[in-house]
Amino acid sequence: MCVLIYRRAPHAADVTPPLRGEPHMVQHGEKPCAFQGEDRSENTFSPPEEIPPVPRQADRSPEFDCPATAPADQITTALDWMKSFLTTPHPDIGRKGAVCPFVEPAMRGRTLHIQHRRLPPDAAPAHISALVEDMVHTFATARWNHPNKTLHALVTVIDGLPPHRTTVLDDAHPLIKPSLVRRRLMLGQFHPTCPETAARNPDFPVSQSPVPLLALRHMAFHDILFLHHDPAYFTAYAQTYGHRYRRSTIPDPHFTDLYTRACRTWDITP
Repeated sequence: MCVLIYRRAPHAADVTPPLRGEPHMVQHGEKPCAFQGEDRSENTFSPPEEIPPVPRQADRSPEFDCPATAPADQITTALDWMKSFLTTPHPDIGRKGAVCPFVEPAMRGRTLHIQHRRLPPDAAPAHISALVEDMVHTFATARWNHPNKTLHALVTVIDGLPPHRTTVLDDAHPLIKPSLVRRRLMLGQFHPTCPETAARNPDFPVSQSPVPLLALRHMAFHDILFLHHDPAYFTAYAQTYGHRYRRSTIPDPHFTDLYTRACRTWDITP
């Protein structure tokens, strides 16, 4: 049985006036499991083949604590897309395994939190930036069911944007990313026409979702795929995960190649 717990975000702060209103949180957990890092106190990422199974918890009845106006249909659409697309393999992703290796373990660990926010139809990048800062606050103050930070994910389902305005998420992303990376956070934007492509296949638009949404999580080991091309981004990554490369225990040689080339390009000592 799929269990959804709708609850208000603890200590969630209001942001700009167009975004004012308490977000409605959904904690989704279908099967208990977790990302298992080498050290649960650090933001480590283990590839799916390294994640040991965890016994299933007893099913629980749904609990609801949200206004009657909560957009359950949008949240359901987002969850259905995550389960039918992100948690399954795809021939165009360029590697084995699920499209996103984070989603299913986060669902199993009951640490995929979903909230809903409404934006004005003419939202600008500044509105997105304010929303993301609100997400960061919610992310930092939420109560998580597992101590390993790579399990923690906050998804904001967005409504109010007409179809031709969802690209504001793409416009805002590069403006927001530097501040997030400095805080060892990663943000993904998703919407029906999102041009972002798979890291290993530039012809596959992997971030096209049926409803606009933003996803926030901690920086993970595999983020070398998204951070090697910029000196500031890569420096933050190397400071966080360089010790793992020095131990030479990297399961994917592609990661090692990207890390070595980035060190050489940006004149950083491995």
